Amino acid sequence: MRKNPFRVMVLLLGAVISLKANGQGINLADWTALSEENSKAALTDTIFQGKPCIKLDGKTIAAIWNKQANLKNFRLELDIAGTVMPGIGFHVSNEQNYQFLYFRPGYGGTIEAIQYIPVYNGALSWVFYGAYQATADIHKQEWFHAAIEVQGTRLKVFTNNNTKPDMDITMQQTEADRGSLLLRTMFGPAWFANISYRKLPEGITDWEISDQLPAGIPYGYEHVKKIQHWKKINETGDNYVNLCRYFTLPEGTVVARHTINADNTANKMLDFDFTGTLHVFLNGKEIFAYDKYKLERVEAGTYRIKLPLQKGNNELIFITQGDGFFFGKGYNSLGRLQHQNWGFIAGIGD
Repeated sequence: MRKNPFRVMVLLLGAVISLKANGQGINLADWTALSEENSKAALTDTIFQGKPCIKLDGKTIAAIWNKQANLKNFRLELDIAGTVMPGIGFHVSNEQNYQFLYFRPGYGGTIEAIQYIPVYNGALSWVFYGAYQATADIHKQEWFHAAIEVQGTRLKVFTNNNTKPDMDITMQQTEADRGSLLLRTMFGPAWFANISYRKLPEGITDWEISDQLPAGIPYGYEHVKKIQHWKKINETGDNYVNLCRYFTLPEGTVVARHTINADNTANKMLDFDFTGTLHVFLNGKEIFAYDKYKLERVEAGTYRIKLPLQKGNNELIFITQGDGFFFGKGYNSLGRLQHQNWGFIAGIGD
């Protein structure tokens, strides 16, 4: 088939325009620029130290606000260069109330390089939150890469592509556990580029669990249907389901049940990890099985499988046994044999 040269030219021109409009890695149309006096300002791109970016001078443009973003659990990455105090506001209810993480490039290499505060009614109450500081290798007017992960009340901050977080804290409570995004600079200019974010799985904390069943027996869905007594558990703010906390003598197998309500037929993803053994069922069908007895650090998202949800209520079942087998009949805990590590973590995302 012969290509239309005019059509090819139009496509190439469109690509060039798209690249130019997003050359700084930011879709300007998504953001509203605000001055120091909270009036709207024009947002344009520029170049700083060879990198296409946008500049906030702290006065004419003091902040930019992405009101369309509605994030609860997420990972955000961007490049920052600043002089005094460039920062990221998230879970924004309005321009006076949000969670605020900011960097102090002039204090790079010290405990004051990264700081966090909750902003209540516009107040930058930094004097109360001295415990929320961390060291980072950042410098004034030099580009650095930053990433933040928000999961429930937990905030992790990474700089310069570190795999270990520079900051890992439990945030203070604000009026909202989700909201929009705000980039802000104070007391001097800052430059931002290559902003991207993605939602993280919503942690499942509300489960129903069975009584302990004898360990060492292969249980299937036919056993689940015979369970008559279920106990509701929900440790808000703790995505780890540590089954040892619910049994005076942790030593058996437990069935955990969670109901997922779907407005329509849809495929979601189940992110999870566990210790010991685990069998996962969705609406009576087994979708994951591990009987090799796993004992290592449990981290969110180690395993990821598809959940084909039906419209309406969907039954998610975990059948799990802990680490007793590693020690014969269990580890000796001051005169008795029992599980030491027993449970899982799970979340649902797109």
